[in-house]
Amino acid sequence: MLMTIQVFSMKTGISKSTLRFYEEKHLLISMRQKDSNYRMYAEDQVPLAKMIASLRTAKIPIPDIQLYLKADKDRQKQMKQKWIQAIKENQRQLEISLRFLESDYGEENIYMFEKTAENVIWFEAEASPGMFSDEFKLRRKQMKQNHIPIKNMYLRYISGNSKQVNAEIGFGVPASINTSSVPEAFSEKMRSSFCIGLAFKEDFAKIEAAYRKLIQYCVTNNWVPAGSILEWYRGDQMNEADIIIPVTHIGGKL
Repeated sequence: MLMTIQVFSMKTGISKSTLRFYEEKHLLISMRQKDSNYRMYAEDQVPLAKMIASLRTAKIPIPDIQLYLKADKDRQKQMKQKWIQAIKENQRQLEISLRFLESDYGEENIYMFEKTAENVIWFEAEASPGMFSDEFKLRRKQMKQNHIPIKNMYLRYISGNSKQVNAEIGFGVPASINTSSVPEAFSEKMRSSFCIGLAFKEDFAKIEAAYRKLIQYCVTNNWVPAGSILEWYRGDQMNEADIIIPVTHIGGKL
């Protein structure tokens, strides 16, 4: 038995304008009466309409729903799993954002950001605290001699004391770069992460105090590090840095 769009709307709880939109997007096609050209729907289209409405409520994009309706059962199951993962990741990101906004940060130079994945070439280095600029210049020159373009520069402390520090200095490079021309270095894939950062523009001999401030903020607000604390230098600039701590990997667990 066929029903008009009015009756179908009442039976499904979906507005007539939305049903027309579904038809416009080729999601739910009505039949037309020959004499009046009115939209008519069959009883077995009720569950289909409700499923489409449910997917739209779950914020599934129209193109994905179009593919889903044409797919077989196995492919539909795979698509659902992909949507579930994406929604969980979005939920995790919202939870992280909420935690940051609710935290008692009280410092304008402490911030949160999303750090994209990056390939990094690392070198061992040794210097006094805050005095690694010569090491950076030396390795940066070496990278340029090997025609390796640099995106970002990093410093990662390993061990040491107030007089001498063992560290690693790193250079973000394109993924396509062959690093075999720099045998004393090692490469690492830095994962995408949400990070807490602190901008530093003071005397680098005092950078240890900035480390303490950022670590204290994380401890106070229960942020658990998901990786090493880093000094992050943009481009060739060495007179200021961002001290950053990854707090969760994107695609990982909070």
